[in-house]
Amino acid sequence: LESEFRYALCHHIVERVQKPNPEGRDRSEAVDRDVTHPVIGPIHYLTIMAVIFQGVYAWAGPFMDGIDAGMSWLGEHVADMLGEGMLTDLLVDGVLAGVGGILVFLPQICLLFFFLTLLEDCGYMARAAFLADRVMRGVGLHGKAFIPLMSSFACAIPGIMATRSMDNARDRLVTMLIAPLISCSARLPVYALLIAAFIPKAYQGMTLLSMYVLSVLAALGAAWVLRRFVVRGEPSTFLMELPSYKVPAWRHVFRTVGNRGWVFVRQAGTVILAISIILWFLAAFPKNEEIAQEAEQRVERGEDPAAVAKWESGAQLRQSYAGKMGLMMEPAIEPLGFDWRIGVGLVTSFAAR
Repeated sequence: LESEFRYALCHHIVERVQKPNPEGRDRSEAVDRDVTHPVIGPIHYLTIMAVIFQGVYAWAGPFMDGIDAGMSWLGEHVADMLGEGMLTDLLVDGVLAGVGGILVFLPQICLLFFFLTLLEDCGYMARAAFLADRVMRGVGLHGKAFIPLMSSFACAIPGIMATRSMDNARDRLVTMLIAPLISCSARLPVYALLIAAFIPKAYQGMTLLSMYVLSVLAALGAAWVLRRFVVRGEPSTFLMELPSYKVPAWRHVFRTVGNRGWVFVRQAGTVILAISIILWFLAAFPKNEEIAQEAEQRVERGEDPAAVAKWESGAQLRQSYAGKMGLMMEPAIEPLGFDWRIGVGLVTSFAAR
């Protein structure tokens, strides 16, 4: 009743001061009847998301290939300038490899933020929150939880911070607990690598969309369990004003994309770069001169230089610090069919994560 009285008063005041524009209002309401429809609305939403995720792959591909080729060229150029040596290995395999691993995923992350900012700026995100209220009410939440969860697609930390706008303490707590289940931008490079390696191009966008849908379903399932058995209480009401549709402010859109991209490069990049150098050190030291001499002798005897170089790399890795850690893990992972090489990969993957 309080809400109805408040909006009746607002409507009365607006009627006295606003010049009527029935044509624009009718056009906006006609769009909303379609966009917020219980059946057609979710179809629109999933279609938009499918186009976005397919675009992230199709449009970011040339930029990613360009960055990858540029970093490879730079590494070869640095190696040719400096020649063989420890400093060259550090710069090429440590620094440039770490920087390249960061920058190659920047186009996909920027494109994802571009689309999401575009939808928010034009007014569609509020409609998506309205649609989400119907779903979230079934698990004990309401549409206000949509914005924090949507922010969690970028990172769970700002998503959790965004729950401060929620009045109900129970809803706020449940939203904070399920936010880390949403696929954040840190997982996008992992998805991109695995999907590009194993999924045909025609299905890559749908596979990426399904990964995000799966994370949403996991979050909603966890919310249902928490509200039913842990954080009990009556669900609060949800009231939200739908903003008018408008042309996005392109300056704001590109500024937001630039800021998000820079945050990724600055915050994630510094950590990844430092870890890349540490991993290079663990895989490169200590050096075994006997292995290097044996490799030279095998090349002199006429063996294939590429095959010998591959053997030398594996032999040096086996006796390095990283290889020794892998050998220590081998008895534990051998029942899974893994050997010490996969143990090295597991050690480095923990550091990278």
